[in-house]
Amino acid sequence: MPNLRKTCLSLFLALASLTGLGAEAALAQQGPGVEPDRLSRASELEQGKGAVIISVRSELYLLAELNLYFLREGGDIASAADVVRFSRAQSQLALGNATTKHQPIAVQLAAGRYRLVGHGARCLKVPLPEERCLIDVTFAGIGETVSFPSRGYDADAPMIEVREGALTNAGDFALTARNTVEWSPIPADKMRNVERKLQGLPQGPAPTVSEQFKLKYPLRARSFSDDRGRRY
Repeated sequence: MPNLRKTCLSLFLALASLTGLGAEAALAQQGPGVEPDRLSRASELEQGKGAVIISVRSELYLLAELNLYFLREGGDIASAADVVRFSRAQSQLALGNATTKHQPIAVQLAAGRYRLVGHGARCLKVPLPEERCLIDVTFAGIGETVSFPSRGYDADAPMIEVREGALTNAGDFALTARNTVEWSPIPADKMRNVERKLQGLPQGPAPTVSEQFKLKYPLRARSFSDDRGRRY
């Protein structure tokens, strides 16, 4: 029976995700903060801003968009304008979990320093340390309270610095089955296409990352279960 219940719950969550969970869930999926503008060439870079290359991955199958939140130094976490959001979603057309692959993008951000302050899926706010988002979902008259990945981070979390007119290689930030976001460099072969678009920009500083936030193991595709057997 336990295995049957897990199978039914997985199907329930997948169908609920495909059909939508209402207006509140749609807002939660978008998440707080501001998503930065994409860059397709260096000439698009605006005054006062720098270019950033970043990748977001997940070894957990994403039923909802994963959001990573960075707070600008000197800003207020309660102010949407001070929080930058980077996202990754699971393609509904993919067979299995496709979010373990690197997906570097180029964006532009106002010059400054930005610290990772949290990650979440279907969260209405930037989560606090150790906080997990609990979402009530209903499909075909059946209700279930589901735990979605989320966590907040303290002052020792990774920091990226953006300089006006320069290119910052922020690296890869991956959600692991430990419900932690861990950092690693983006492989050179995955960087070529996006770097080529931004040729001519001087290099900005490398990100500041402590040992505890460096990726400990290669990602492997998981389903809905984390390393403690919790399902979402």
